[in-house]
Amino acid sequence: MNLRSNFPVPIKKRVRLCRHTTFGIGGPAQFWAEPGDVSELADLAAWCKKNRTRLRVIGAGSNILVADRGVSGVVARLGAPGFTVVRRAGERVIVGAGAPLARLVAFCSRQGLSGVEFLHGIPGTVGGAVAGNAGTKDAAIGDLVEFVIVMDYNGRVSKRSAADIGFSYRCSGLEDVIILQVCLKLVGRDPGAIRRRIAEYAAARRAGQGAAWRSAGCCFKNPRGTSAGRLIDACGLKGRRCGSAVVSGVHANFILNKGGARASDVLMLMRCIRETVKKRFGILLEPEIKIWR
Repeated sequence: MNLRSNFPVPIKKRVRLCRHTTFGIGGPAQFWAEPGDVSELADLAAWCKKNRTRLRVIGAGSNILVADRGVSGVVARLGAPGFTVVRRAGERVIVGAGAPLARLVAFCSRQGLSGVEFLHGIPGTVGGAVAGNAGTKDAAIGDLVEFVIVMDYNGRVSKRSAADIGFSYRCSGLEDVIILQVCLKLVGRDPGAIRRRIAEYAAARRAGQGAAWRSAGCCFKNPRGTSAGRLIDACGLKGRRCGSAVVSGVHANFILNKGGARASDVLMLMRCIRETVKKRFGILLEPEIKIWR
């Protein structure tokens, strides 16, 4: 069967995923698709299900490490206008899963809606942030969610309330569906006060995360009652290197691509970190980044 000629949407072959992740690492996707709307995405999901072809969805690629050999199946990016709309509904915001977090934060600032300021500087999309319940030590996007519109991998669309989702630390329970749209409950506030709060978060991120080398953000989840970065730092692992993958000298829970790093370098460094922390503290760190193989 000629898979390419049978796809329900236009596709490209062997697109290099290193160009679509913040890490800048990874081999090609067997097939790459950019559905134009929900209907096309539903057709693609149904086709993949029928043909036993794996479908993965990518946003900004900010929390992903792609294997050096790449991945089989279809990788779909929700970048079309229908997936990136941000609109106000009273003190709520309806936002497409493909909208960058930066766009959401800027929109809410202009509208005088407060609550998402802590998301400033996180280089992801709304869908990815909700799927991973992204946030800081004090706040997470799941705290703001009223409902989510999702699609299952048969192409069926449904609505899930926040109570049904059951958000927890860096987890949403939405791994089995594709997030399409999110409704966030916010609070009206003076735009000037919102801008000042955003500036405070920006300054804190610059101080705590250092230079903008390519990375996937925090590599490991924080264990209960402590910080993964603090444990890694206490083990003297800042600056530890494997190939061109290096543990940040500023934030020890960041692995940086200093240029030409491979996924195998990052995985080896992650293994070293986990084994060292386990040996010293008896704690096995759980990866926060998603590893695509």
